[in-house]
Amino acid sequence: MTNATKVETRHLMVGNISYAYRELRPAKLADPTPVIFLHRFRGTLDDWDPAFVDELAKTRHVILFSDAAVGSSTGTPAKDFDEKGRNAAAFARKLGYQQIDVLGFSMGGFVCQTIAMQEPKLVRKAIAIGTGPAGNPETAPPTDIVFGIALKETYAFEDVRYLFFAEGRERETQAYIDRWAIRKDREPVVGPPVIAAMVEAVSGFMGGKTDHYSHLKKLKQPFLIITGDRDPFFPLKNTWLLYRELANAQVAVYPLAGHAPHQQHPVEVAAQIEYFLATS
Repeated sequence: MTNATKVETRHLMVGNISYAYRELRPAKLADPTPVIFLHRFRGTLDDWDPAFVDELAKTRHVILFSDAAVGSSTGTPAKDFDEKGRNAAAFARKLGYQQIDVLGFSMGGFVCQTIAMQEPKLVRKAIAIGTGPAGNPETAPPTDIVFGIALKETYAFEDVRYLFFAEGRERETQAYIDRWAIRKDREPVVGPPVIAAMVEAVSGFMGGKTDHYSHLKKLKQPFLIITGDRDPFFPLKNTWLLYRELANAQVAVYPLAGHAPHQQHPVEVAAQIEYFLATS
């Protein structure tokens, strides 16, 4: 099987948008339902941890998806998470799938929640990593500095460590950076106009300007929420608020882990997701 650092980038026309994606599958599938990965803020296909992707792709059909105007995808950036959800659903159906599992990291976790609301028959199961619910009177704020760091033009080593890993996890940070750097044919970075659109969408969602939180109770799909207890974006309280509103949810809290537990513990998190998909 081709691994995540070598698999080709493909494009699929859906209406007037060409979506970039990468697809991995084992010779023997545990289940024919694909797992569609929904990226983080400023993330492209390149930013998924190859170790994590390869581990889950040992048993699952994994599809990494880039939303409109992200990386080499064309079109205009989605203005909100409802549009992002519609984009992902249209992409999945164009590929020929009537049922999918979704995995969203950070901002992708917002898309994960939204598409599950919009498409209860399409979305079978959902995994939300390093994320939280839409803003409401109970949500706790992120740290004072995290969004300032996230909006830097480029990230230094300590920025990557702070954004995605717990304090003292320099070794794991460097290991991820080394894995990330293996791929040579890279996607275009996310530019200022797309970042601005993402900021607008995230601000509305986290600021409680949408009605997504009130609809969480309607979701019936199994949800797995994975978080680190040192996440600077989403305090642990917000994880429990998301869990509280979902009818069929499980929570995994990784101690001494930051915003991206799947980058700090790629093999362990992939194994937990595989168990969830196989048994829930």
